[in-house]
Amino acid sequence: MTKKKGSGEGSIFRYEYGWRGQLTLDGKRISFSGRTKTEVVEKMAAARTDYSRGQYVFNNDMTVKEWVPIWLHRKKRPKLAEQSLIRLEGLFRNHLLPALGDYRLQDLTKALLEEKYAEIFQKKTGKKYKEKEYSHSTVNSLSVSFKQCLQFAVEENLLTKNPHDGVELHKLRPPKKIDSFTMEEHQKIVEYTRNNGQLYWLYYLLISTGMRFGEAVALTWTDVDLKNKTIRINKTSVELHGSPIVQQHAKTNAGTRTIAISDHVVQFLREVKKSLDKELNYRNLVIPNTRYGILTSANMNRRWKRVCAILEIPYQGVHALRHTWATRALEKGIDVKTVSKMLGHKNVITTMNIYQDVLMEQKAKAADALNDLF
Repeated sequence: MTKKKGSGEGSIFRYEYGWRGQLTLDGKRISFSGRTKTEVVEKMAAARTDYSRGQYVFNNDMTVKEWVPIWLHRKKRPKLAEQSLIRLEGLFRNHLLPALGDYRLQDLTKALLEEKYAEIFQKKTGKKYKEKEYSHSTVNSLSVSFKQCLQFAVEENLLTKNPHDGVELHKLRPPKKIDSFTMEEHQKIVEYTRNNGQLYWLYYLLISTGMRFGEAVALTWTDVDLKNKTIRINKTSVELHGSPIVQQHAKTNAGTRTIAISDHVVQFLREVKKSLDKELNYRNLVIPNTRYGILTSANMNRRWKRVCAILEIPYQGVHALRHTWATRALEKGIDVKTVSKMLGHKNVITTMNIYQDVLMEQKAKAADALNDLF
Protein backbone atom coordinates (compact mmCIF):
# COMPACT_ATOMS: atom_id res chain seq x y z
CA MET A 1 0.00 0.00 0.00
CA THR A 2 1.31 3.44 -0.94
CA LYS A 3 2.04 5.58 2.07
CA LYS A 4 0.04 8.81 2.12
CA LYS A 5 2.25 11.84 2.40
CA GLY A 6 1.87 14.05 5.43
CA SER A 7 1.80 17.85 5.52
CA GLY A 8 5.00 19.41 4.25
CA GLU A 9 6.24 16.40 2.27
CA GLY A 10 6.85 16.99 -1.43
CA SER A 11 8.62 16.12 -4.64
CA ILE A 12 10.31 18.01 -7.49
CA PHE A 13 10.79 16.94 -11.09
CA ARG A 14 11.61 18.37 -14.48
CA TYR A 15 9.06 18.63 -17.28
CA GLU A 16 8.68 20.23 -20.72
CA TYR A 17 8.12 23.79 -19.51
CA GLY A 18 10.69 23.88 -16.70
CA TRP A 19 10.48 22.47 -13.17
CA ARG A 20 7.52 21.32 -11.12
CA GLY A 21 7.13 20.72 -7.39
CA GLN A 22 4.32 19.38 -5.22
CA LEU A 23 3.54 19.60 -1.52
CA THR A 24 0.83 18.02 0.58
CA LEU A 25 -0.54 20.65 2.94
CA ASP A 26 -3.55 19.95 5.09
CA GLY A 27 -4.32 16.89 2.97
CA LYS A 28 -4.29 18.87 -0.28
CA ARG A 29 -1.75 18.56 -3.10
CA ILE A 30 -0.31 21.98 -3.96
CA SER A 31 1.79 22.46 -7.11
CA PHE A 32 4.53 24.96 -7.87
CA SER A 33 6.25 25.71 -11.17
CA GLY A 34 9.38 27.59 -12.14
CA ARG A 35 12.03 27.95 -14.84
CA THR A 36 14.70 26.50 -12.56
CA LYS A 37 14.77 23.91 -9.81
CA THR A 38 16.05 26.51 -7.34
CA GLU A 39 13.04 28.72 -8.02
CA VAL A 40 10.67 25.86 -7.27
CA VAL A 41 12.56 24.88 -4.11
CA GLU A 42 12.27 28.46 -2.83
CA LYS A 43 8.54 28.64 -3.56
CA MET A 44 7.96 25.36 -1.74
CA ALA A 45 10.02 26.50 1.25
CA ALA A 46 8.03 29.74 1.42
CA ALA A 47 4.76 27.78 1.29
CA ARG A 48 5.91 25.53 4.15
CA THR A 49 6.80 28.56 6.22
CA ASP A 50 3.45 30.28 5.53
CA TYR A 51 1.58 27.07 6.30
CA SER A 52 3.38 26.60 9.62
CA ARG A 53 2.42 30.15 10.58
CA GLY A 54 -1.19 29.63 9.51
CA GLN A 55 -0.79 32.21 6.75
CA TYR A 56 -0.94 30.00 3.64
CA VAL A 57 -3.86 30.72 1.30
CA PHE A 58 -4.91 27.69 -0.76
CA ASN A 59 -5.39 28.50 -4.41
CA ASN A 60 -6.17 26.35 -7.41
CA ASP A 61 -5.04 27.95 -10.65
CA MET A 62 -3.61 24.72 -12.03
CA THR A 63 -3.83 24.63 -15.83
CA VAL A 64 -4.14 21.57 -18.04
CA LYS A 65 -0.60 21.97 -19.39
CA GLU A 66 0.73 22.11 -15.81
CA TRP A 67 -1.32 19.12 -14.63
CA VAL A 68 -0.72 16.71 -17.54
CA PRO A 69 3.04 16.28 -16.88
CA ILE A 70 2.35 15.72 -13.17
CA TRP A 71 -0.12 12.96 -14.03
CA LEU A 72 2.30 11.45 -16.53
CA HIS A 73 5.16 11.59 -13.99
CA ARG A 74 3.28 10.15 -11.04
CA LYS A 75 0.73 7.76 -12.57
CA LYS A 76 1.91 6.66 -16.02
CA ARG A 77 5.72 6.62 -15.88
CA PRO A 78 5.88 3.78 -13.29
CA LYS A 79 3.51 1.62 -15.37
CA LEU A 80 4.47 2.21 -19.01
CA ALA A 81 7.43 1.13 -21.09
CA GLU A 82 9.50 4.12 -22.20
CA GLN A 83 8.35 3.88 -25.81
CA SER A 84 4.69 3.84 -24.73
CA LEU A 85 5.24 6.84 -22.46
CA ILE A 86 6.92 8.79 -25.30
CA ARG A 87 3.97 7.97 -27.56
CA LEU A 88 1.46 9.12 -24.93
CA GLU A 89 3.36 12.36 -24.28
CA GLY A 90 3.38 13.03 -28.03
CA LEU A 91 -0.36 12.41 -28.26
CA PHE A 92 -1.05 15.07 -25.61
CA ARG A 93 1.58 17.51 -26.91
CA ASN A 94 0.44 17.36 -30.53
CA HIS A 95 -3.32 17.21 -30.11
CA LEU A 96 -4.72 18.12 -26.70
CA LEU A 97 -2.44 20.74 -25.16
CA PRO A 98 -2.63 23.21 -28.09
CA ALA A 99 -6.42 23.31 -27.65
CA LEU A 100 -6.83 22.92 -23.88
CA GLY A 101 -3.43 23.54 -22.31
CA ASP A 102 -4.11 27.09 -21.07
CA TYR A 103 -7.47 26.28 -19.43
CA ARG A 104 -7.64 25.93 -15.65
CA LEU A 105 -8.77 22.52 -14.46
CA GLN A 106 -11.58 24.26 -12.58
CA ASP A 107 -12.89 25.79 -15.82
CA LEU A 108 -13.31 22.50 -17.69
CA THR A 109 -16.86 21.38 -18.40
CA LYS A 110 -18.44 18.56 -20.38
CA ALA A 111 -19.65 21.01 -23.05
CA LEU A 112 -16.22 22.66 -23.35
CA LEU A 113 -14.46 19.32 -23.73
CA GLU A 114 -16.89 18.17 -26.44
CA GLU A 115 -16.36 21.44 -28.30
CA LYS A 116 -12.57 21.22 -28.08
CA TYR A 117 -12.52 17.58 -29.19
CA ALA A 118 -14.47 18.66 -32.25
CA GLU A 119 -11.87 21.35 -32.97
CA ILE A 120 -8.99 18.93 -32.46
CA PHE A 121 -10.28 16.13 -34.63
CA GLN A 122 -12.60 17.84 -37.09
CA LYS A 123 -12.44 21.02 -39.16
CA LYS A 124 -15.44 23.28 -38.83
CA THR A 125 -16.81 24.66 -42.11
CA GLY A 126 -19.74 26.98 -41.54
CA LYS A 127 -22.14 25.20 -39.20
CA LYS A 128 -20.84 21.76 -40.05
CA TYR A 129 -17.78 19.77 -39.09
CA LYS A 130 -15.58 18.35 -41.82
CA GLU A 131 -13.96 15.09 -40.78
CA LYS A 132 -10.18 14.88 -40.48
CA GLU A 133 -8.18 11.74 -41.20
CA TYR A 134 -7.76 10.55 -37.61
CA SER A 135 -8.17 6.90 -36.72
CA HIS A 136 -10.58 5.74 -34.05
CA SER A 137 -7.67 4.45 -32.01
CA THR A 138 -6.02 7.90 -31.91
CA VAL A 139 -9.20 9.68 -30.88
CA ASN A 140 -10.25 7.09 -28.33
CA SER A 141 -6.77 6.79 -26.85
CA LEU A 142 -6.58 10.54 -26.22
CA SER A 143 -10.11 10.70 -24.82
CA VAL A 144 -9.62 7.75 -22.46
CA SER A 145 -6.22 8.99 -21.30
CA PHE A 146 -7.43 12.54 -20.63
CA LYS A 147 -10.37 11.20 -18.66
CA GLN A 148 -7.90 9.25 -16.50
CA CYS A 149 -5.79 12.39 -16.15
CA LEU A 150 -8.76 14.39 -14.86
CA GLN A 151 -9.85 11.58 -12.56
CA PHE A 152 -6.44 11.77 -10.91
CA ALA A 153 -7.11 15.48 -10.35
CA VAL A 154 -10.30 14.47 -8.53
CA GLU A 155 -8.33 12.00 -6.37
CA GLU A 156 -5.85 14.77 -5.54
CA ASN A 157 -8.69 17.12 -4.48
CA LEU A 158 -8.05 19.56 -7.32
CA LEU A 159 -11.51 18.86 -8.74
CA THR A 160 -14.71 17.85 -6.98
CA LYS A 161 -15.91 15.78 -9.95
CA ASN A 162 -14.56 14.65 -13.31
CA PRO A 163 -15.73 17.02 -16.07
CA HIS A 164 -14.98 14.31 -18.64
CA ASP A 165 -17.80 12.07 -17.39
CA GLY A 166 -20.42 11.72 -20.10
CA VAL A 167 -18.34 13.41 -22.81
CA GLU A 168 -19.38 12.28 -26.30
CA LEU A 169 -17.20 12.56 -29.37
CA HIS A 170 -18.54 13.83 -32.67
CA LYS A 171 -19.12 11.24 -35.34
CA LEU A 172 -15.79 10.23 -36.83
CA ARG A 173 -14.90 8.81 -40.21
CA PRO A 174 -15.53 5.07 -40.59
CA PRO A 175 -12.55 2.82 -39.86
CA LYS A 176 -9.99 2.69 -42.67
CA LYS A 177 -10.06 -0.39 -44.81
CA ILE A 178 -6.99 -2.46 -44.08
CA ASP A 179 -4.09 -2.30 -46.50
CA SER A 180 -3.27 -5.65 -48.10
CA PHE A 181 -1.91 -6.79 -51.43
CA THR A 182 -3.77 -8.75 -54.08
CA MET A 183 -2.84 -12.33 -54.85
CA GLU A 184 -0.93 -11.24 -57.96
CA GLU A 185 0.98 -8.58 -56.02
CA HIS A 186 1.56 -11.09 -53.22
CA GLN A 187 3.22 -13.51 -55.62
CA LYS A 188 5.46 -10.76 -57.02
CA ILE A 189 6.57 -9.77 -53.51
CA VAL A 190 7.34 -13.36 -52.50
CA GLU A 191 9.36 -14.03 -55.64
CA TYR A 192 11.40 -10.82 -55.40
CA THR A 193 12.10 -10.79 -51.65
CA ARG A 194 12.84 -14.53 -51.53
CA ASN A 195 15.54 -14.41 -54.18
CA ASN A 196 17.30 -11.04 -53.99
CA GLY A 197 19.49 -11.36 -50.93
CA GLN A 198 19.72 -10.20 -47.33
CA LEU A 199 18.35 -6.70 -47.91
CA TYR A 200 14.93 -8.18 -48.66
CA TRP A 201 14.70 -11.21 -46.38
CA LEU A 202 12.63 -9.45 -43.75
CA TYR A 203 9.80 -8.66 -46.17
CA TYR A 204 9.56 -12.32 -47.14
CA LEU A 205 9.41 -13.38 -43.48
CA LEU A 206 6.66 -10.85 -42.71
CA ILE A 207 4.41 -11.78 -45.61
CA SER A 208 4.97 -15.50 -44.95
CA THR A 209 4.26 -15.54 -41.20
CA GLY A 210 2.13 -12.50 -40.31
CA MET A 211 4.58 -11.39 -37.59
CA ARG A 212 4.80 -7.77 -36.51
CA PHE A 213 7.85 -5.82 -37.65
CA GLY A 214 9.25 -5.53 -34.11
CA GLU A 215 8.78 -9.25 -33.48
CA ALA A 216 10.55 -10.24 -36.69
CA VAL A 217 13.63 -8.04 -36.24
CA ALA A 218 14.03 -9.19 -32.61
CA LEU A 219 13.77 -12.88 -33.53
CA THR A 220 16.79 -15.04 -32.62
CA TRP A 221 17.71 -18.55 -33.72
CA THR A 222 16.94 -19.91 -30.26
CA ASP A 223 13.29 -19.04 -31.01
CA VAL A 224 13.23 -21.08 -34.23
CA ASP A 225 12.56 -24.84 -34.30
CA LEU A 226 13.09 -25.92 -37.89
CA LYS A 227 12.56 -29.61 -37.08
CA ASN A 228 9.07 -29.03 -35.66
CA LYS A 229 8.39 -26.07 -38.01
CA THR A 230 7.57 -23.54 -35.32
CA ILE A 231 8.69 -20.08 -34.22
CA ARG A 232 8.39 -18.89 -30.63
CA ILE A 233 7.61 -15.18 -30.36
CA ASN A 234 8.52 -13.82 -26.94
CA LYS A 235 10.21 -10.43 -27.46
CA THR A 236 9.99 -7.34 -29.62
CA SER A 237 12.16 -4.46 -30.79
CA VAL A 238 11.13 -0.89 -29.99
CA GLU A 239 12.80 2.27 -31.19
CA LEU A 240 13.63 5.06 -28.76
CA HIS A 241 14.56 8.20 -30.68
CA GLY A 242 15.41 6.06 -33.69
CA SER A 243 17.61 3.55 -31.83
CA PRO A 244 16.31 -0.06 -31.66
CA ILE A 245 16.16 -1.80 -28.28
CA VAL A 246 15.02 -5.40 -27.80
CA GLN A 247 12.50 -5.85 -25.01
CA GLN A 248 12.51 -9.33 -23.52
CA HIS A 249 8.75 -9.64 -23.74
CA ALA A 250 6.15 -9.49 -26.50
CA LYS A 251 4.05 -6.41 -27.26
CA THR A 252 1.15 -7.85 -25.24
CA ASN A 253 0.49 -10.99 -23.22
CA ALA A 254 -1.35 -12.45 -26.22
CA GLY A 255 1.68 -11.55 -28.34
CA THR A 256 3.71 -14.27 -26.61
CA ARG A 257 2.91 -17.25 -28.79
CA THR A 258 4.20 -20.11 -30.91
CA ILE A 259 3.35 -20.02 -34.62
CA ALA A 260 3.54 -22.78 -37.20
CA ILE A 261 5.49 -22.15 -40.40
CA SER A 262 5.21 -23.74 -43.84
CA ASP A 263 7.77 -25.95 -45.53
CA HIS A 264 8.67 -23.03 -47.82
CA VAL A 265 9.51 -20.85 -44.80
CA VAL A 266 11.51 -23.68 -43.20
CA GLN A 267 13.60 -24.04 -46.36
CA PHE A 268 14.05 -20.27 -46.57
CA LEU A 269 15.26 -20.11 -42.95
CA ARG A 270 17.69 -22.99 -43.50
CA GLU A 271 19.26 -21.04 -46.36
CA VAL A 272 19.36 -17.83 -44.32
CA LYS A 273 21.03 -19.53 -41.37
CA LYS A 274 23.64 -21.12 -43.61
CA SER A 275 24.55 -17.79 -45.21
CA LEU A 276 25.02 -15.81 -41.96
CA ASP A 277 28.46 -15.40 -40.38
CA LYS A 278 28.15 -16.93 -36.90
CA GLU A 279 31.01 -14.87 -35.45
CA LEU A 280 29.69 -11.54 -36.72
CA ASN A 281 26.12 -12.40 -35.79
CA TYR A 282 26.87 -12.25 -32.06
CA ARG A 283 23.26 -11.24 -31.28
CA ASN A 284 22.13 -14.49 -32.94
CA LEU A 285 19.50 -12.58 -34.95
CA VAL A 286 17.53 -14.43 -37.59
CA ILE A 287 17.30 -11.41 -39.91
CA PRO A 288 20.05 -8.88 -39.03
CA ASN A 289 21.08 -5.90 -41.13
CA THR A 290 24.21 -6.14 -43.29
CA ARG A 291 26.34 -5.13 -40.28
CA TYR A 292 24.63 -7.71 -38.10
CA GLY A 293 22.75 -5.10 -36.10
CA ILE A 294 19.00 -4.75 -35.50
CA LEU A 295 17.00 -3.58 -38.51
CA THR A 296 15.23 -0.20 -38.09
CA SER A 297 11.81 0.78 -39.37
CA ALA A 298 13.04 3.94 -41.11
CA ASN A 299 15.55 2.07 -43.28
CA MET A 300 13.15 -0.76 -44.03
CA ASN A 301 10.34 1.63 -44.97
CA ARG A 302 12.60 3.51 -47.40
CA ARG A 303 13.76 0.29 -49.02
CA TRP A 304 10.20 -1.02 -49.18
CA LYS A 305 9.08 2.00 -51.20
CA ARG A 306 11.79 1.17 -53.73
CA VAL A 307 10.67 -2.47 -53.85
CA CYS A 308 7.08 -1.41 -54.59
CA ALA A 309 8.32 0.86 -57.37
CA ILE A 310 10.47 -1.91 -58.88
CA LEU A 311 7.58 -4.37 -58.79
CA GLU A 312 5.17 -1.70 -60.09
CA ILE A 313 2.67 -2.31 -57.32
CA PRO A 314 0.85 0.36 -55.24
CA TYR A 315 2.88 1.41 -52.20
CA GLN A 316 1.42 0.30 -48.90
CA GLY A 317 3.33 0.36 -45.61
CA VAL A 318 5.39 -2.57 -44.37
CA HIS A 319 2.57 -3.46 -41.96
CA ALA A 320 0.47 -4.34 -45.03
CA LEU A 321 2.60 -7.49 -45.36
CA ARG A 322 1.15 -8.74 -42.05
CA HIS A 323 -2.36 -7.85 -43.24
CA THR A 324 -1.70 -9.66 -46.51
CA TRP A 325 -0.72 -12.86 -44.69
CA ALA A 326 -3.92 -12.70 -42.60
CA THR A 327 -6.06 -11.98 -45.67
CA ARG A 328 -4.64 -14.98 -47.57
CA ALA A 329 -5.07 -17.22 -44.51
CA LEU A 330 -8.74 -16.29 -44.19
CA GLU A 331 -9.28 -16.62 -47.93
CA LYS A 332 -7.81 -20.13 -47.77
CA GLY A 333 -10.43 -21.07 -45.20
CA ILE A 334 -8.29 -21.07 -42.05
CA ASP A 335 -10.69 -20.37 -39.19
CA VAL A 336 -10.59 -16.90 -37.69
CA LYS A 337 -9.71 -18.17 -34.20
CA THR A 338 -6.53 -19.80 -35.48
CA VAL A 339 -5.61 -16.70 -37.48
CA SER A 340 -6.19 -14.58 -34.39
CA LYS A 341 -3.81 -16.71 -32.31
CA MET A 342 -1.18 -16.68 -35.06
CA LEU A 343 -1.36 -12.87 -35.22
CA GLY A 344 -1.12 -12.52 -31.45
CA HIS A 345 -4.36 -10.62 -31.06
CA LYS A 346 -5.88 -10.28 -27.60
CA ASN A 347 -9.10 -11.97 -28.70
CA VAL A 348 -10.89 -13.16 -31.81
CA ILE A 349 -13.17 -10.10 -31.81
CA THR A 350 -10.17 -7.89 -32.57
CA THR A 351 -9.36 -10.03 -35.60
CA MET A 352 -12.97 -10.05 -36.79
CA ASN A 353 -13.19 -6.25 -36.54
CA ILE A 354 -9.96 -5.71 -38.49
CA TYR A 355 -10.73 -8.22 -41.24
CA GLN A 356 -14.50 -7.86 -41.39
CA ASP A 357 -14.46 -7.19 -45.16
CA VAL A 358 -12.51 -10.38 -45.86
CA LEU A 359 -14.82 -12.39 -43.61
CA MET A 360 -17.90 -10.97 -45.34
CA GLU A 361 -16.49 -12.02 -48.71
CA GLN A 362 -15.94 -15.52 -47.37
CA LYS A 363 -19.50 -15.66 -46.05
CA ALA A 364 -20.81 -14.57 -49.44
CA LYS A 365 -18.81 -17.33 -51.16
CA ALA A 366 -20.14 -19.87 -48.68
CA ALA A 367 -23.70 -18.74 -49.38
CA ASP A 368 -23.15 -19.05 -53.14
CA ALA A 369 -21.71 -22.55 -52.68
CA LEU A 370 -24.88 -23.60 -50.86
CA ASN A 371 -27.05 -22.57 -53.82
CA ASP A 372 -26.39 -25.95 -55.43
CA LEU A 373 -28.20 -27.65 -52.59
CA PHE A 374 -31.52 -26.01 -53.33
